[in-house]
Amino acid sequence: MNVHAQNTASPRMLLGETGSGPSNHWVGVVEGAVMIGGLFAVERLGLLDLQMLPIHPLVLAVALIAAQYGASGGIMAAAMATALALLGGTLPQRVIGEGYFEYLAAVWTTPLAWLVIAVTVGIISDGHRRLLQRSELALFEVKKERDLIAAQYEALAARAKRLERRVAGIEGPASALK
Repeated sequence: MNVHAQNTASPRMLLGETGSGPSNHWVGVVEGAVMIGGLFAVERLGLLDLQMLPIHPLVLAVALIAAQYGASGGIMAAAMATALALLGGTLPQRVIGEGYFEYLAAVWTTPLAWLVIAVTVGIISDGHRRLLQRSELALFEVKKERDLIAAQYEALAARAKRLERRVAGIEGPASALK
């Protein structure tokens, strides 16, 4: 006697996924643009001098985007932040007597730090996301096995009840074979 649990499909969506993959990246691009653009606008409008802070707020913006959307989102956020910082006129002034290499190092130190932070936080975030997806898939498999065991138990309990009724003489032998 074979009893099968209901045929349940595999999980349609795993943790961290949305209905369509590309739209998730566009949401990340929009969030990054709003966050980084907002910080850039605050600085350009003169509401707050971001250079006076001990840590540049774009570091936090890049790290948040990388944590939310992984390494690719973090790299994109670092590129947006770098483009706005370098093209937006926030380049440090070249000091008299400073060589080209020292000046280039001063200009690119912060953007490269943003890139390193984006990649590091993004890789960690991607690893956690993959671990959660594997755990979610394992949970789905365990639930499927649980449903199969429950269906087998119900079939065996019904058969045991019919056999008990047959032994008691309530039913005939033909009903016990079902």
